[in-house]
Amino acid sequence: MASPHTDLASRLRIFTDAGLLRRIPTPWQLRQGDWEMTPYVMSTDATTETGYTRLGHPVLRQPIILREVGRDHFATGSGLGVKLESLCAHLQLTYHQGMPVFDLQLVQTHPDGLLRLRTELEDMAAGTTKIGRRRRRIAKMILLDPDAYIGNFFGADGWLARAERFDYGTPSGEGAAFPPEFFSLVGFLNYCAEAFPPERELSWVRVPGHLLHLAGRRFREGRGFGWMGPRGPAAP
Repeated sequence: MASPHTDLASRLRIFTDAGLLRRIPTPWQLRQGDWEMTPYVMSTDATTETGYTRLGHPVLRQPIILREVGRDHFATGSGLGVKLESLCAHLQLTYHQGMPVFDLQLVQTHPDGLLRLRTELEDMAAGTTKIGRRRRRIAKMILLDPDAYIGNFFGADGWLARAERFDYGTPSGEGAAFPPEFFSLVGFLNYCAEAFPPERELSWVRVPGHLLHLAGRRFREGRGFGWMGPRGPAAP
């Protein structure tokens, strides 16, 4: 049976072959990165409210999106355990102000992921299937301009075509509020492989305190989750 690291190497070969992934992190290094990044994913850094209607208020839209995405809606960290169909539903119904690089790279780790996403988006735009029509109705309820948002994915310089040629946006160019190491899946994986100690360099008795320290990074920055304070810059 293949080891988790071997499976991860196979999953990420698209990026190692493209020269974007310098080294694949071990499962333990990946877990440490998940702990550090999760508070940022749960914070206001991860949302852009300018593209939503009143019915798209965070409290109102979460149950609606949950119905379409399923339990993967609660996934945090790398997202490598999220199913492709969940990623497609998320990208169809969650407004991204800039190129959703992290999500698109996750899609690319699945066989024919970008083709599947394109098919789902085209179905939603045209309403050719029952699911596509339902998601179009939902998008019209919660997104200010769903057609304009979906249109960002198409065309020679659309998000799908750019991802196919590994032409990703930059944190500054896309207005990302995340730290740069959390902006893309590839950047996150490179960070995990280089910033965190492998298993043999950390005594098990120190693991709980180490993970708590990682999870507290955003709070040490004095930012908390951001939901009860002033909003920061918009994130994709």
